[in-house]
Amino acid sequence: MPDKKRLREGQPITIMYVIDTCIAPPGGPQRGGAEKQLLLLANSLNKDFFRPIIVQLIPASATPVSVGKIDDVEFIHLPTTRFYSPNGLRQIVHLASMARGKSVSIIHTFFEKAEVMGWLAKRLSGVPVWVTSRRDLGFKRKKVYDRIFKFASKDCTCCIANCQAIKGQVVGQEKLDPNKVAVIYNGLDIAPFQRSLNRGAFRKEIGVDNNTPLIGMVANFNFEIKGHQYFIEAAKRVLEAIPEAQFVLVGEGQLRRNYEEMARSWGIQGSVHFLGKRDDVAEIFPQLSVSVLCSTSEGFSNVILESMAAGKPVVATNIGGNPELVAAGVTGHLVPPADSGSLAEAIVSLLNDPGMCRRMGENAKGQVADRFSIPAMVEGYEHLYRTLATELLM
Repeated sequence: MPDKKRLREGQPITIMYVIDTCIAPPGGPQRGGAEKQLLLLANSLNKDFFRPIIVQLIPASATPVSVGKIDDVEFIHLPTTRFYSPNGLRQIVHLASMARGKSVSIIHTFFEKAEVMGWLAKRLSGVPVWVTSRRDLGFKRKKVYDRIFKFASKDCTCCIANCQAIKGQVVGQEKLDPNKVAVIYNGLDIAPFQRSLNRGAFRKEIGVDNNTPLIGMVANFNFEIKGHQYFIEAAKRVLEAIPEAQFVLVGEGQLRRNYEEMARSWGIQGSVHFLGKRDDVAEIFPQLSVSVLCSTSEGFSNVILESMAAGKPVVATNIGGNPELVAAGVTGHLVPPADSGSLAEAIVSLLNDPGMCRRMGENAKGQVADRFSIPAMVEGYEHLYRTLATELLM
């Protein structure tokens, strides 16, 4: 068990982050928002007070780093298949042993496998603080994990949600004490989204000029909840009102072909560009006229944050954490989910009023800088960690 003497002597608080998925080093492609946020957080913590360690559980052998460092953060790959397999049980014991050996004071977990393994390792090692995370509304979570979470999460010291909507679901479904659930919004490095290095090369790439209305959505094609169907239906309606409009879809996944066929069947394939996975979204967002996110389930959207940082009005569905980001009529429009008519109407209203587009974009840029900066996020986590560590000394 981490000794309190270390904390009293002012030594850094050791935090072991455990995550199911793969963390790539800076410059490498990240798989999702949680991975980006974790690496950003670990690298931004004040190293005079905090010592972060990242443990990734992804079983694939081809990982960017096995054991070593990403910048100043210690990094360990602990490949784990199923946590209830012989391999998984051995890795839980290994994780607990590492926590003891490294004098870990806080275990902070991300996603399902990490939640179970981190919880058990906490109990085996005697680590006093376990922080768990909820970063979406659980649309892809298996039912067995819902049952495990309701039991295991009662043992957590604190649960961090990245928006109020997710906190509400955690309190309602998992029956956690609201006082144990903290909301810390994601942070964003806004600089890459506020300058264009390619000077409009993206528009040239897809064959449109600077005067063409360009509407875009960035979302993977792995789940129907991302709402690509409604984006394409809305595109057809928008083109009836503004024939010169063009649409771009950034993302990859097994459902992509279905939506490409949908666009062809409606004869709008020449106006809808499927771009696949791109590593230059920071260059794409500034070239859009309007950014869209029409998911039918959403927690806290980094895509909306990035769109706003680029100074673009956003049309988003009025679900989950979206209303916490998009101020209706100020930084964009909120529309009902699964309603392509309302989506198209909101897009057309923006395209027909360039002045309103510019005002909303400027408002959006200011809101990101004020409320969703990296310093604001890091300050929230550091305050929480200090509070939890202080309680250990009482």
